[in-house]
Amino acid sequence: MLVAVLALLAAQPARPFTEERLLLDRRLETLRRILPDGPTPTADQALVRELAEAAKLGRVSLLVRPPVEAGARGDVIVDVAAFGRFADVDRFFRQVALSARLIDVESLTLTATTEDVIKMAAVLRLPFRPAKAPLPPPPEVRNRPTGVPRPTLDAYYRDQALALAKADMVVQLRRARRNPRLFLSELAAITRDRPVVLNFASLGEEFLVRGQAVGEGPLRVLETRFERGFFRVAEFLMARQGACHRFEVRGRSPVAGTDAELPLPAEDPFDQDETPCRADRDPARPVMVKAPSQKAPGKGPLTVRLREVDFADVFRVLHLLTAQGFLVDGDVTGRVSTDLSRLTLEEALLAIEKSGVDVADSGPVRRVSSSKLPARRSPSGGTPAASFALKRVEVRELLAVMTDIEPSLAALGPPGFLGRVSLWARDVPVLDLRAAVLEAVGLSERIEEGRRVLERKTVAAETLAPVAGTTPERRLVLGPQDLAVMEFDLAGVASAGDAWMAFAYSPTGVLNAYRPGDRLADGIIKSVESTDVVIETDEGPVRYTLAPLTR
Repeated sequence: MLVAVLALLAAQPARPFTEERLLLDRRLETLRRILPDGPTPTADQALVRELAEAAKLGRVSLLVRPPVEAGARGDVIVDVAAFGRFADVDRFFRQVALSARLIDVESLTLTATTEDVIKMAAVLRLPFRPAKAPLPPPPEVRNRPTGVPRPTLDAYYRDQALALAKADMVVQLRRARRNPRLFLSELAAITRDRPVVLNFASLGEEFLVRGQAVGEGPLRVLETRFERGFFRVAEFLMARQGACHRFEVRGRSPVAGTDAELPLPAEDPFDQDETPCRADRDPARPVMVKAPSQKAPGKGPLTVRLREVDFADVFRVLHLLTAQGFLVDGDVTGRVSTDLSRLTLEEALLAIEKSGVDVADSGPVRRVSSSKLPARRSPSGGTPAASFALKRVEVRELLAVMTDIEPSLAALGPPGFLGRVSLWARDVPVLDLRAAVLEAVGLSERIEEGRRVLERKTVAAETLAPVAGTTPERRLVLGPQDLAVMEFDLAGVASAGDAWMAFAYSPTGVLNAYRPGDRLADGIIKSVESTDVVIETDEGPVRYTLAPLTR
């Protein structure tokens, strides 16, 4: 076929020879930009750097290896190292795919860092046609153009053969070109809206992905998603580590063409949690809350049966039962067990106070402290109101959120760590919540030159700065519906006189509340009673009985 095409090219040109020569030169120049004649390491290095910087990758480092040649193909190999967000890496390889210069991605490695970026390492091959690569023989020409010297005409036919050989080579290289766009798109899709974080990913002849996931249920769903997506999974390994599961996936990933319409990554699968795999639980210091001795059954609506529940979470349970707001100081710790039956809220709080804490007498949000509380000021009221359900949140971050709700609360304050509190409140005025928080961490407030200024009561004058904080969005968070039946560890049941609620901790230390009809990852809460919980599963009902209270 090649001989036939060359014979056609050798026919008398329809245009004047000078025009044919000009068109051929333009064609050769276009092919030269796609596939150079001989190695061009300096230009290739400049092109890769330009693409990386245009994609907003930082700390770009390039190493150009000596060119290699094999037959009719040569390659300039460039090792690329850079740092950036996942979206920047995806943008870089999209630009690589659209580059006029042919670029083949031999391998890619992505590694999470302690910074807000990932480290990218890639090996790129930029092909060229070696100067010594053989050409098809020039065609035999019967009718030569008149007035054209033979050397000029022979050079023209050789260039035609070169153009044809390079065009054929470009087609082959484009078909075999590799680009990790599909790999990156699938990584983002697999981890989207799941409690999963990736730590490492590599792509070459095969792929390898490592990461962390919370919960047995989400991990099984993740495995299924890997197997039913674009990846061809050969091995999926997992191991428990703290509150998380570490996983490792190996297999093969197909290559997408340059025209494939792949979605842009909506989330960064390498976005790391600050404290991954840590169970946020109190020290195992047992606290027994004894029920008040009564000759006759109580007449209150509350029945609370808890087993080794964090002290702050006891007030979460009471908040869910009564809607009363509570602010728990950071030093109120311990694991509480109790059986309180048919009590009012005040009777329940009185029983809890006997275990060594003090609870404010009244107010929309009642402070709980391990020390004696001062007399509470009258609530300020007003608007706006806010709701919070936070366990051991940093005070600086909480004050920043309150400032976002009410900008007039912006204040200057001391630098550094301000303490932690737990806050359970529903539709409480922000001014009252803020006053309780400041009191809990020993901050006083004054107005100076029209600005709010916060000061520590027991510390000398400090350099003041705006009280602002950022609350990073945690990825490794297990929702109540994601807990697997085998992970369900019954921590208590409670009732406000009507239906019962069950409570169980997630692996990360979040106390979840469940009512009949609520779903788990692989089951449904069928019933909650004063002594047990029944969960309906595919294999039949499973009963969890509340452990007896040890005295």
